[in-house]
Amino acid sequence: AKCVGGGWISKWRSTYTDVEVARPKIKLEDFEDKTGQNIDTTYMTSELERRMSTSGVFEMVTEAPHFVAHGRLLRLAERGKGGARISVYTAVLDLHDPATNKRAYGCEATVQGEL
Repeated sequence: AKCVGGGWISKWRSTYTDVEVARPKIKLEDFEDKTGQNIDTTYMTSELERRMSTSGVFEMVTEAPHFVAHGRLLRLAERGKGGARISVYTAVLDLHDPATNKRAYGCEATVQGEL
């Protein structure tokens, strides 16, 4: 929810005269696994795309996007609490301007538990 509806959308919409119509066109690239655990990120990518599509805030496209979204999955640590081992992951989503390939917006969310 943080990445899908973060504050960046209001900032982006403010550049358009009709904010009700302005929906950023997003091309979502596959997540990159940076955990060292060979995690299949296909589910994460498809679930994020589904949530972005159904939010009504974005238009998911394959061509002519306003932004290209690049995701990375990082593993922060393993913690032992009461003998249980819990992995802590961070998903980072960066939106790049396709004309310049520069990062325009980004967000991250932390998840505890096994993926």
